[in-house]
Amino acid sequence: MLDELKRELKAYYETKSFRRVPRPFNPLLGAMEAWAALHPGASALEQKVAQYEIIADGFTPVLFPHNPFFFETGLKMSEYDGCCEFSSGGWVLMRNRHKYRDANPQAHAEYCAANALGLHLAYGPYCDYDHHCFPFTRVLKLGLKGCYAELEAGEAANGNPETAPFYAAAKHSLMLVRKIAARFAEQAESELTTVTDEMTRKYYARIAERARVIPWEPPTTFYDGLEMLWFFHELGGVMDGVGMSVMGSPDRQLIELYRNDLASGRLTPAEAKELVCQYLVQTDCKLDFDSKTSEQFNGGEQGDTLMLGGVDENGNDVTNELTWLFLECHRELGLVYPKIHLRVHAGTPAELVNYAAEDFLMGRNVHDFINDDVIIPAQVGFGKDFRDVVNYVAGGCWEVIVDSCEHSEGANNYFSLGKVMDLSIHDVPEEEARLGMRFKKLGNETNFEEIYKTVMDNATLAMDRMLETIAKYGSLWPSVNPCPFFSACLEGCAQSGLDYSAGGARYSPHGVPLTGVAVMVNSLLALKKLDAQQVLAAVRDNWEGHEALRRKAIGLLHFGCESPDVVELTNRLLIDLTDVIARHKNERGGRYQPGLYSYIDVWQWAPVTRATPDGRRQGDYLTQGITPSRFHGDTVTGVLNGLSELPLERFPANSTLSLAVSGNGMEASQFGSIVRSWCRMKSSGMLMLNCVTREQLEDAMKHPGNHGGLLVRLCGYSAKFVSLDEARQKEFVSRSFLAR
Repeated sequence: MLDELKRELKAYYETKSFRRVPRPFNPLLGAMEAWAALHPGASALEQKVAQYEIIADGFTPVLFPHNPFFFETGLKMSEYDGCCEFSSGGWVLMRNRHKYRDANPQAHAEYCAANALGLHLAYGPYCDYDHHCFPFTRVLKLGLKGCYAELEAGEAANGNPETAPFYAAAKHSLMLVRKIAARFAEQAESELTTVTDEMTRKYYARIAERARVIPWEPPTTFYDGLEMLWFFHELGGVMDGVGMSVMGSPDRQLIELYRNDLASGRLTPAEAKELVCQYLVQTDCKLDFDSKTSEQFNGGEQGDTLMLGGVDENGNDVTNELTWLFLECHRELGLVYPKIHLRVHAGTPAELVNYAAEDFLMGRNVHDFINDDVIIPAQVGFGKDFRDVVNYVAGGCWEVIVDSCEHSEGANNYFSLGKVMDLSIHDVPEEEARLGMRFKKLGNETNFEEIYKTVMDNATLAMDRMLETIAKYGSLWPSVNPCPFFSACLEGCAQSGLDYSAGGARYSPHGVPLTGVAVMVNSLLALKKLDAQQVLAAVRDNWEGHEALRRKAIGLLHFGCESPDVVELTNRLLIDLTDVIARHKNERGGRYQPGLYSYIDVWQWAPVTRATPDGRRQGDYLTQGITPSRFHGDTVTGVLNGLSELPLERFPANSTLSLAVSGNGMEASQFGSIVRSWCRMKSSGMLMLNCVTREQLEDAMKHPGNHGGLLVRLCGYSAKFVSLDEARQKEFVSRSFLAR
């Protein structure tokens, strides 16, 4: 049955693939533009309500004969999460995003130039429309009916007439989603008049019944719970044009429904496993893993994530039957997506970590580990309630989000410390003119303190400009793309009467991910330990003709090694940087939330980041998060020790460490011990591992047919190694492969 489902899904999603549909993709564009022509003065909120109505009336429900779930509207491009131009939900955003540029064209151009020149990302450009988590915990508890009741109670208590449009739009959106679900029920009833296959009739009969109940009412069965997770994951982007990355935390959210079904005899373990497989298989069926990644959408990256494990609000370990079942099904199906974020802590069963380790040893480098003992204290220290924080998830690649309480805007402004070092050395007036900033240049300092001050002054200048620009022009967000449906389900908006884009949710953070820590720290160490003037001259020559000095710079004690001096300098730098961030409020009135991670900018920004004192030449790769430089061949133990004293409590958005370890002769228990040591030592918030050998990779480059199943972790996502383009393969092989 599962093979038939996969064939149905793949055949359908091929028709909605980026290769076949226009961008922007919006099958209802004509109806939306016709409405706009009749309402030229409509506000963004009025536009969004009209968008909802056109979607609810205009979509065609799609059911799959071998799929028990209902969700497909046909209004979203196959390969992505519905963000912006990839679904009908992006219409309002696309119509209004010019407002960001129009508000100040020069500021907009300078901000976007920072992206092109490798200083910081400008994805949005100011607000993160991607990397969301639908408020699963809340809607599973209340159903849309309960969310509606809270909106009514909030409106009655609010008393502010200016909030009336939000309340009206939010309540109307919930009724329209109820209508959308009912239309799936009607479609199932219609198809039951002609369907003869027994299994299909069973599925459609259940849809005909349950789609009139959920998601308006809370779930009462395990099937209901899975259905609501997938329904909202898919519909969130279709309705609001924002990317829904997270597929839920099923072991903590659905375990009681699962146990009740088994205890009552409503469901057998085999039937439950079949449901889990049907739920999990859907993302991979939208994607093409066999083409080269350069020919795949977004280079082969897709953001769907699933959370498992961790602690509950009593501090107890969550691990249960569903934790094991989802891991088991993911392995048996040979899936790449969803990415499984496995939350671990000091009390996580060793057997669970070892079981996950087996995937790595069989060439399935697809999971990652997130450390509750780092993330939860950092989030609580940032002013959030422990009872909320224990339900955190990671959206897309690593962006920590407190489920049902916030959108954390975790991945739209990666800030490169390596580029700050570049701008502190190389004088390129035309580049600084594009950025609208003039940076101090190193060269006249007489001691390290003066060197450090010059670099920090430049980092402060660039960071202040970025954060002030986001706060000023990002505040236009409610007039660009308000999201009353998403907000209606999010904690806090019913009480405040404000859209989440206006700061209405319980928390309104905005992530500030710093990257290239190793480049910055190692560069400062080189300027401190060697003759700074000689190093600067060599760097301005791109190290050409200075190989002996370059080897000295690379050979110094460095970020990630066990050195008190290195730790002291790193901690000073990170504390100073987070103090700068803490001075600012973001565009929604909340706090900026520091992090230590980055994405493919590790290689994309390398060509535009000139030589640095750590030994990098222009074009050499940068460093991701708090991953040490690939110039050094440290041991895993040494790296974990070297990072264990960092002030990670200052980085609630997450802190990522990516390591490649040799799998030669390694057993699952040994691999698991690495994870447990990392967790115990609190060496980062997130650990991404590859268990592979350089020899294995080089053989895969020569004989790809022998290694078709080898999956490697790139930078927040995994891909078949043989599907990578040659440049990406070489980048991966150039990483440091550490001994234990």
